[in-house]
Amino acid sequence: MYISKIAINNFRLLEAVVLGLEEQTTVIVGRNNSGKTSLTELFRRLQEEASPRFKLEDFSLGVVDQFWTAFELQRNGAEETQIRKALPEIKIELTIEYGNSGADIGPLSDFVIDLNLECTSTKVNILYALEEGKIPALFDDIEQEKPAFFKAIKERIPMLFKTTLEAEDPNDPTNRKKLELSILRALLQCGFISAHRTLDATTRTEKAILGKILETLFTAATSETANPDERDKAEELTKAVSDIQNDIDVNFNEQLLKLIPAFNLFGYPGLSDPKLHTETNLKVEQLLSNHTTVGYEGINGVNLPESYNGLGPRNLIFILLKLLEFFRSFTTSQPAAGVHLVFIEEPEAHLHPQMQNVFIRKLGEIAKFFSDQYNGGVSWPAQFVVTTHSSHIANEASFDSMRYFLVQQRTESPELLTTKIKDLRSGLSDEPSENRDFLHKYMTLTRCDLLFADRGVLIEGTTERLLLPKMIEKLDVGRPDIAKLSCQYLTIMEVGGAYAHIFFNLLDFLNLRTLIITDLDTVDRGNDGKKCKVSDGTHSSNSCINRWYAGNGEENPTKDELLEKREVDKVTKNRRLAFQIPHYEGDACGRSLEAAFILANPDIFDLAGITAPAREDQAWTAANKIDKTDFALEFAINKTNWSTPRYIEEGLRWLAENPDNSPASEANEEQEATATPVLAENQEGDNA
Repeated sequence: MYISKIAINNFRLLEAVVLGLEEQTTVIVGRNNSGKTSLTELFRRLQEEASPRFKLEDFSLGVVDQFWTAFELQRNGAEETQIRKALPEIKIELTIEYGNSGADIGPLSDFVIDLNLECTSTKVNILYALEEGKIPALFDDIEQEKPAFFKAIKERIPMLFKTTLEAEDPNDPTNRKKLELSILRALLQCGFISAHRTLDATTRTEKAILGKILETLFTAATSETANPDERDKAEELTKAVSDIQNDIDVNFNEQLLKLIPAFNLFGYPGLSDPKLHTETNLKVEQLLSNHTTVGYEGINGVNLPESYNGLGPRNLIFILLKLLEFFRSFTTSQPAAGVHLVFIEEPEAHLHPQMQNVFIRKLGEIAKFFSDQYNGGVSWPAQFVVTTHSSHIANEASFDSMRYFLVQQRTESPELLTTKIKDLRSGLSDEPSENRDFLHKYMTLTRCDLLFADRGVLIEGTTERLLLPKMIEKLDVGRPDIAKLSCQYLTIMEVGGAYAHIFFNLLDFLNLRTLIITDLDTVDRGNDGKKCKVSDGTHSSNSCINRWYAGNGEENPTKDELLEKREVDKVTKNRRLAFQIPHYEGDACGRSLEAAFILANPDIFDLAGITAPAREDQAWTAANKIDKTDFALEFAINKTNWSTPRYIEEGLRWLAENPDNSPASEANEEQEATATPVLAENQEGDNA
């Protein structure tokens, strides 16, 4: 069995999200502070021994003001059902698939309440809400000014709210069954490898974090459910320590007594006082936890301590030992949990790119190896949830396994943020398979930075790639009227004019503000489509331009129609197209970036003072002769006093607008709410 879907309401940035999980490995990507850590923290709470507790700050800011709404209803004498309906609740809904109806569902049996023999799933609802009959206790004798009100509510919520559990019939939402919370912990087991791993211990403050994991492995090996070979090894360890204990009892404590101060000088012990006796007890668990380090083999008996190895290998060893610890804990627990979620946060820490690629590729093999080696081939039903900022890990993951966390501003309250989860499996399902394959292969061969950036630029080739950073720098210098692009997380991808259109749907799906810089590529259709100067051209041969306007219902626009396009005609959703236009009205237009660059800088290229047609002729001739790489390097490094071609500068200005992600293009997809700003400082970032 496995969790196929997680729906979360009103927890931090996860106000109303649905996360689909793969049966084995799900990779969560996205920008910083988009709610990824909030997901992990929520499941940490669900694993607490006592009933999971939340605070006012844990409620999504978009629903916090509902406490005030409920208070006003109570103050105006509204019915209890109406007041309770207005109060916010934190809700988690798990959809669990358990295969055919004849399967052994074990700890899930209490949750299967439907009578449909064809049904192979069930729903588990966890709700954090106000206890029955507690509305007076929540609102009585409370201040009627908002700041004082929320201060009081903050103290009362942990005492008056509680977590409840119920099963739900997936075919009939009204068919529900209340259950004890302890059943959830029997069903669901979680393991967490935090992003904050203490791997940088120095020789002076040795933390021996790898050695501490051995205690858990030893405990699992001594359990009744451990396999005989593991129990034998644990018994041998216990016997070895027992032999040492016997020696301590005879010799060590005898010598230790001689170190005790001479209390008899002070009349102790007297006739009725017991004599002092020392006793030193050794336990395997304490030795492993407090006095065992994992070192590295040296020579001549000189071994290196744990902290002497590089952080990358130590991180990898730590993750592998933790996974083995989770595996041991799962296989030795009785009864075994039905579902095992393992969260791995940012495995890329300290790992070089090749090691990151190998790690995500081998994760499923690790689970199989543990099962074959230590569990007689019985499968370990672990579902790995990997959060990452690494394009190398994203490269190795399939589109189907990736979930994109996007944080958005609210239309009505832009100071408030909320998370939207996008499933690349379903989101690109309408994309032709050849396009999906191309996107994945292309991004694997280059990089998946689009999944982590705040802004994107798609370009044609080398010239744009080398000159664009300087163009951005020129735009940013001394321009307080626009947001600085150099201060935003910008990714530049070289895709060529023939392939840029394949990225359109992906960019729309990611809701990533992206500038697409391409060439006008004029051709003369009256001359067999031969490439030519802009003034002689009739159409564009550029696939990106033609697909762009075909998508807007305009087939094969002419060259003149393209040059007449306004900025609004070059923007679709969060994408903007940029192709050559005259640097100023009435001037000649370049066919390529090189030609446009020459025309934008007539003084540098000795074009000043001649007619526009003459400038076009000279720019056309020069652009066809130059070496693109040498040209770009010269003006990116040596000669930097030049003007950016107008079409690129206008595009960069557009790209720099709205530095915070706005959901304007998706405003109709979700209901927007407002919230009091009282708690604004409490929910910034993933850890809010």
